[in-house]
Parts: sequence; C-alpha cells; structure tokens
Amino acid sequence: MKTCRILTAITTAVLIGLSNVPATQAEELTPISFRLDWSIYGSHAPFYLAQQNGLYEDAGLKVDIGEGQGSATVAKLIAQGDDQIGFVDFGTMARAVEQGMPLKAVARVISDVMCIISYADAPIESPKDLAEKSIAFSPAESTGQVFPALLASQDVDPKTVTVVTPAVGAKNAMLLQKRVQAIPGNYNVQVAQLEAKGAKVTYFPLSDYGIHQMNNGLVTNESFIEEHPQQLRAFIAATRQAWAMAEKDPEAAVDALIQAVPQQARNRDQLLRQLTLTFQSLTTANTEGKPFGWMSDKDWEATQQILTEYGGMPRSLPVSDFYTNEFLSE
Repeated sequence: MKTCRILTAITTAVLIGLSNVPATQAEELTPISFRLDWSIYGSHAPFYLAQQNGLYEDAGLKVDIGEGQGSATVAKLIAQGDDQIGFVDFGTMARAVEQGMPLKAVARVISDVMCIISYADAPIESPKDLAEKSIAFSPAESTGQVFPALLASQDVDPKTVTVVTPAVGAKNAMLLQKRVQAIPGNYNVQVAQLEAKGAKVTYFPLSDYGIHQMNNGLVTNESFIEEHPQQLRAFIAATRQAWAMAEKDPEAAVDALIQAVPQQARNRDQLLRQLTLTFQSLTTANTEGKPFGWMSDKDWEATQQILTEYGGMPRSLPVSDFYTNEFLSE
C-alpha cells in the first residue's frame, strides 16, 4: 500500500508539472523556413522581433529566418517547397505566377516605396527635372523597369534622360561618386544606405505621380496553403503582432535583429533609419482601416498594369490568381 501511495503521488506531481508547461512546449512545433528577399535591411527587423520574443513559438511554430538573393530566386525556392514562406516583391511574384509557378500572396506588407533619389544640394524633385540629367540602374531591377512609366506620366521624352546601366548593386556607388545625378530605388533601403556613407540626399516617391506598386509581402506556395492552413494563419497573426510592436518601439525590433545576427551591430543606425522609413508604406489608399496584410483588387490591378505595359509581363491574369486575404485576422 505504501508503494502504491508513492506511485500515486509521483504520477500526480508529473501531471501537475505537465499542466504548467505551455502548449507549444508540450506539443511539437511546426517548422517553417522563412526566406527574406535579400541580405538584411531594416524592414526585416519585425520578423526577427517575432522570432526572438517567442511570438512564433507561442503560435506553435519553429521559424528559421534565412537571407535571400533577390525575390526571383526566393520565389523559385518557395514554389519548389524548399522554403515555406518568403518576403517577396509582389511584382516578381506576379511574373512567376504568370509563368506557372504555384505561388500565392497571403499578406501585403510594403507598398509604394519606389522613388527617385538625388543629392539634396542638386535636387531632382519631379519627373520633369530628369530631363537633361543622368540616372543609373540595372535594366533587370524592378525600379528600372518602372522608370519608363514615370517618364510617361509627365510626358517626359525618354531621349532627354541619360540612362547609365551599371552592374547589379553598383548604382549607389555611381551616385556617391557623382557619376550620375540620380538613381531609382526604394526609400526604405537605399536612402539610409547612402546617408550612412555621408551623402545628403532627397527623394520623391513614384506614387506622387500615379505610379502605384505593391512591393513586398508574404508569399507561400499552393501546397503549403492546402496542407497547413492553421499554421499559415498563425504565422501571419504573429507577424502582425510583431509589426505593431516594432512601430511602438523600433529600437527594440532592431535590437532583436542584432541579437539574431550579431554582425549587424555595426549597421544599427542604418537599420533603424530603414525601419522607421518603412512604417509609412504599410497601408495604401485602398487598404485604410483594414487589418495588417489586407490586399485590394485595385492595388493588384494597378501593379499588374505597370508590369504588362512596362515590365515585360506578356499577359494579364485575374488578380484573384495572385492573392488571398483568407488567412488574415481582423
């Protein structure tokens, strides 16, 4: 009888102990490989905040974050199932879907960040100011592909603009060396990079002249949607929470990134500047009052129109082929 009492006490203690263990520790976490679009910049910080603060784990997920080598490469990895979710440029994703890749956008994050950057002491403040000026970009980059649309919006003759085509990644150096007078870019990335090199720059968004483009958001493949709908919903909800936290405390978000990637400590000020510039891009005129990540038919139609007219996309598709709001929480 004494032995039975001892076993009963042990069993009771074990059960009590298990009842105090969070569900995500008692249950197996679902692994998710999340791929960024490029090497780290400040807009990535909220994802690391979610990871380092345990938001993904609390949602039942084990999320590994990897740097990318451009959205085109990341889109292929996701389509193949090598990564489950990615932070991908929507224009690049749309081209991939048109080519038959089984991809779907499930949350919009950044929109209308494309801009023209110039020196503050020789500002280019509108498309018309580009006449008789020089600008540098690679023909393959998304901002370069949209550039003809910007000129057309204000009836600027392309022949009056000198376009220099450096290697991918070299346009910042050309502006810093004052070999050109402007570059196109994303204000949440290149502005802070140039400022970190000591340049005093100014910029105007392409959206000021009617060139509206959704930029980066969360993209997954059709198989992951079918097989793991609850995990996808949980990932988006945790990410939404992290972005809200980052807006309230951007420095904490950047510190979480540095905690995960210590070599980025030397870039802390640049990362913080990039993140703070990002916040103004989280909504569009068509998504005001909607939950984080929500996407509009009108925004997708505007994005696709630019791609088909200027970006080399051979045909238009129904915008429902590109995205779903099904996994967003109110």
